[in-house]
Amino acid sequence: MLRQKAQSEPANFGTMDGAMDPENRKQRMAGQVGERVVSLMNDPNEAARTQQWMGRFGMSNEGFQFNQAKMMMSGGGQPQQQA
Repeated sequence: MLRQKAQSEPANFGTMDGAMDPENRKQRMAGQVGERVVSLMNDPNEAARTQQWMGRFGMSNEGFQFNQAKMMMSGGGQPQQQA
């Protein structure tokens, strides 16, 4: 990565106090998780697809158990019986 950066920028390219300009950084510090969040925020089709999947998961047996465990961990009380 450093070699590519050195090749793409001239040797006389200035820096501020010896540091790179943070606005020109191409690598995201949040990694893949951050890329997913950005895609959900910028792509309404992907956001709708994800919401649809989450809705289906919540209606499944595994989703019900997951949501009940989440409620228990957050102090939501005793789990309810599935109807």
